Parts: sequence; C-alpha cells; structure tokens
Amino acid sequence: MSLLGRRTVSVAAAIVVLSMAIGGALSPQNASPVSAADPVVGIDPASAEVALDGTVDVDIVITDATDLYAASVDLSFDAAVLEVVDADPGRSGVQVFTGTFPGPSEGPSDVTINTADNTAGTIEYDVTLLVPAPPVSGSGTLATVRFRGKAIGTSPVALESAALWGPGPSDGITTTTASGEVQVAESATDTPQPTPTSASTATRTPSGTPRETNTPAPTRTPRPTNTPASTKTPKSTATPKPPMEKPESTKAAVAAAGVQPTPSGGALPSAGTGEMPAQVWRWFFLSGAVVMGLATWAFTFRFYARQKENERFWHR
Repeated sequence: MSLLGRRTVSVAAAIVVLSMAIGGALSPQNASPVSAADPVVGIDPASAEVALDGTVDVDIVITDATDLYAASVDLSFDAAVLEVVDADPGRSGVQVFTGTFPGPSEGPSDVTINTADNTAGTIEYDVTLLVPAPPVSGSGTLATVRFRGKAIGTSPVALESAALWGPGPSDGITTTTASGEVQVAESATDTPQPTPTSASTATRTPSGTPRETNTPAPTRTPRPTNTPASTKTPKSTATPKPPMEKPESTKAAVAAAGVQPTPSGGALPSAGTGEMPAQVWRWFFLSGAVVMGLATWAFTFRFYARQKENERFWHR
C-alpha cells in the first residue's frame, strides 16, 4: 500500500474512534443524574382573610413528596388575633382536623400527636403510616386548621419546623417550608374555605357563601305620653236653707192680730223632715182606741162570765 493509502486509513480510523468516544460520553448510561426538587410543606392558602368572630380553614399541605411514610410539623400563630376551633370536642384539649396524605387511603396510619394551644399560639401534629402500608408519593393535605377571628389584625401562620421520613427510621427526606398568614377584618371579602371532613378520602366541598350581615331593626317610635286627666271641678256648695220660723213666734204674731192661727205648711210634719204625717198619727190613735175598746169588752165579758159561774156554784 502506498503512503497516501496508509494515511487515508489512519485518518478514517481516527474519525471512527473519536465518534465512538463522543457517543459514549453523550449516552444516557454515562450521563450524570439530575437531582429532583425537594418536597415542600406549606400553608394553603398562603394568605387568608376572615371576619371578626368568623372562621376560616387553612390546610397544611405536602407537595411533590417521594416515598413518604411519616410527617411532623410545628406551627405558631398570634393567639391574640386567632384561636383554633376544636375539631373533636369529645376529646380533652384542642385538636385540628386530620388530613389524607399520608392517611387511611394508603393503608393503616396513626396520628401520634394532635394538639393546639390557644394560649401559647402553637400547633403540633405528627402522623405515620403503619405496616403493611407502603410509602406514598405525590401531593396532599397533611392536616387542616380551623381558625376563628378573635381581634382585628394580621396573624402569621408560621411553620416553625417540618420533617418528612421514608419507610426506614433513618430515611429522612429533605424538605422546604412555606408559611402563611390570616387577616382578621370587620367583614371578610373572600369566599370561606372548604369545610374539612374527618379522616377519610372524601373530597371536601366548598361551604356556602358568607352569611349576610343582619340589618339592624328600625328603632321603634316612642309612644306619646298620655295627657293627664283633667282635674274634676269641685261640686258647688249647696246654699243653706233659711231657718224655719218657730211656731211660737207665728202663734204670737197671730194672737197679737186677734186671729186664730192656721197651721202653716212648714209646721206640718213631712217625709223630708223624718216625722210621720198627720194621717198616720190619726190611724195610729184610731187603732189604739179600737184595741182598747176590744180589750175592755173582753175584760167585761170575762168578768161577767166569772160572776155567773160563781153564782151557779153557790146555788148548789
């Protein structure tokens, strides 16, 4: 082979070797793996608003987790502005609503810590799957907190700490956190959050629209004050009757004139003076005379009959 032919073969062989080297370097088997993003433990919604004395639900969510088996979170809030509504009044203390990730839908689970302190403004929540439940991947709601607005202001809902684990005790999962806040106003302008269900896989449905503020009842018009009754006019005092003239003075005047006095109407008894009329007196004297006459006749007849009886007795 000539010198030119040997150089041509050498150049071709060098090109083949270089192509294989570049192809091997760019092949997927030799490519360095790209690290996946860390899961996030955050508050949803990140900013919520609630009316004074109203309630709002805030979810603690886990996003983009891989091989998740257990989770633990610690939250803080301003106890002067918010308070946690107890999710289970039948148990002692104050609890939050249990979530679904990780939860019963993947297998048996256990909520080891569920407590809220409305004095200190803290929340602790721990949950773990139990054997034979497999680890889970994806996103979901870890727990739900129902807040009531106590005072007007803004309270942070801060994730003080969040930890995720895989199936093994040393399988810690690196996480990032995202806190939120709740603003308490005179009246909320946003739509209330969905009402959480108990620890089940049912999808929560939005609650009804906010209640309208009751229109204050109109002030009643005061009733007019009753006009006081007019004072009765006192009865006029009767004019006293002139004193009646004594009979003696009348008799004396008649005697001085030489005329027999005639009884006047004022001297006669009348019903108005309280004395019996003259006619009644006549009947009274007449009845008395009759009674006396009968009594005298009866006495005489009795005496006469007694005398006759005595005479017959002595004649015997």
